[in-house]
Formats: sequence, structure tokens, C-alpha cells
Amino acid sequence: MSYRDTARQIAELRRIARESFEQVPASAAMPAAAAANGVVGVEAFRRVSYDDLPSHLKEQLRTDGTHNGPRRSDAEARELFEQGVNADARGSIDGVEAVVNDPTIDAMHIKPHHHGGSSDASNIVYGPESLNSRLRDTPMSEADIGEAEAYTLQVAEQATPGVTGDLTEVVGDTLETGALGGVLGGGIAVAHRVAQAQGFRDAGRHDLAELAEAQIAQDATNGAINGMVRGTSMAVTQAVLGANPLTAGIGLVAPDVVMLLSEKNTLSQAEYNQRAAGVVGKGALATVLVCAGPVGWLGLAGYSIVSAYGRANQQGAPALNRANG
Repeated sequence: MSYRDTARQIAELRRIARESFEQVPASAAMPAAAAANGVVGVEAFRRVSYDDLPSHLKEQLRTDGTHNGPRRSDAEARELFEQGVNADARGSIDGVEAVVNDPTIDAMHIKPHHHGGSSDASNIVYGPESLNSRLRDTPMSEADIGEAEAYTLQVAEQATPGVTGDLTEVVGDTLETGALGGVLGGGIAVAHRVAQAQGFRDAGRHDLAELAEAQIAQDATNGAINGMVRGTSMAVTQAVLGANPLTAGIGLVAPDVVMLLSEKNTLSQAEYNQRAAGVVGKGALATVLVCAGPVGWLGLAGYSIVSAYGRANQQGAPALNRANG
């Protein structure tokens, strides 16, 4: 593919995104992205390295599972940290502490030490002391390993709320948030247009109702794109900056900021200032929306749909009255 073809495709994607944002009200798309973000529960991506660990944790890694034998070298302790401590725990020092330095968690040998199993990282798995006591000198099965890893993962997640060291999990949550935001965005946009059509119809303007209904399929597409982009933006922003209402609000309006900056050279100063003020207003609304949680998402979506009906009903009624007069 040539550079010119690539540039043309990028321009087309920008056009589609711009149209989807312009044709779907923010009050319809923002609740979709916020709801998706709340359902998925995106975490900030952080990862501590072996060198970041305090000395007592490094010492613990040198001795875990050695049965009072020779201590591991620093390189061997590093290997145990990278292979034996799950990625979620490595999101913070507290997470590592919760797995490595918990007296109820043992460094278990997959092949028992008494049967010649080594203390190499490849033969060690952290798991609950109760499981280790139950197995005693029995080699660990795949099910046993899975049980041990599930237990330490649960411990790590409790010790690292809002933070994870698992990049795969972050990527998965980001994609899931974007996809769910797209589904909800399309649904709310359709509901918004259906309410508008009903408002026209109740005012006697069946012609306008039919015109509104003809836009439903396009609204579904635009709403899905809008919700997907905002949901993905929220997830990425929180993964990088930290998961909290402020960063979620920033993520919700980040696409608006990007589009405004990309169009700056084509706008007059007055138009730019007006658009910028609108983006700031959206940012404030987004932060409040995230802080309010489900009440905010449902409230704004419901308000948007009811308002669409009310405006259409008011717009259609005067025309009907003139026609009757």
C-alpha cells in the first residue's frame, strides 16, 4: 500500500469519526462509554521491577522454597520474581508483598523437594499453605497448579485495587470497553431518534416522523462509532494516568479535543473559542457523570431521550396548529 493510499484511508477514517461525533449528541454517546467503563472496570497499568523491590522482599525471593539449602543468587531470585509472582501482583510493591511475604502462602514445589525437585523458578509456584499441606510429598497436577495460581491471583487483586501489572489484561479491558461502548452507543442513539420520531408523530407531523425514522440505521452506526471511540479513549487514559473520575472524564472528551486541534487551522478564532468552550463544558459534564456512577449514566441517557421527544413534539405542534387554522 502506497503512502498516498494510506493517507487517503486515514483521511476517510477521520471523516467518519467526525461525522459520527457531529451527528450523535454527546448526551447520547457519553453515557454509553461511561457505562461500559464502569461495567468493565479498567485498571491503571503499572509494573514494578525486581530492582524496585525493598531488600526484605529480595531476601525472601532468595530463600523461598529452598528448604534451608543454598540461597538463590540475585539472578535466580530475579527469575523467580518474573516467573513465579503473577503479573497482577507485580503492579505494585504491595501486590508483591501480599504474595511473597504472606505467611499463609508457600513457595510450593511442582515436583516435590523430597523427590529430587529443584528450587529453580521453573519448579516453584506460589499457592496457599493449606494446599501445600494437603499435597505433602505428592507431585502437583495441572489442577493443583491452577488452584494455586488462582488463589495468589485473588490475593494480588485484593492488594492492588485499581492497578494491575498485567498488560494483556489492560489491553483486553480496553478492547472490551470500546466494544461495549459501541453497542450501548448505538442503542442509545437509536432510542434517541425513535423518541424524536414519536414526538413528531404525537404532534401530528407524520412526515417529519418518517424522515426521522429514515435516519435510524445511520444513527446506529454513528452511535456505535462514537461510543466505541469514547470508551476506548477512557480506558487508555485511565490505564496510563490512573483510574479515577478525573482521568475518566478526560478520556471521555479526549476525542473532541483531538478533533478540535486537528481543525484549528480551518476555524476562525471566534469559532475555535466557541468550540473550545463546548469541549470544556463536556469535560465538566463527563467528570460529574463518572462521579455519579450508574445514576449519572442512566440519568443522562434518559434525559437525552426524553428531551429528544419533547423538542420534536414542540417543533411539530406549531406547524400542526397553523395547518388547522
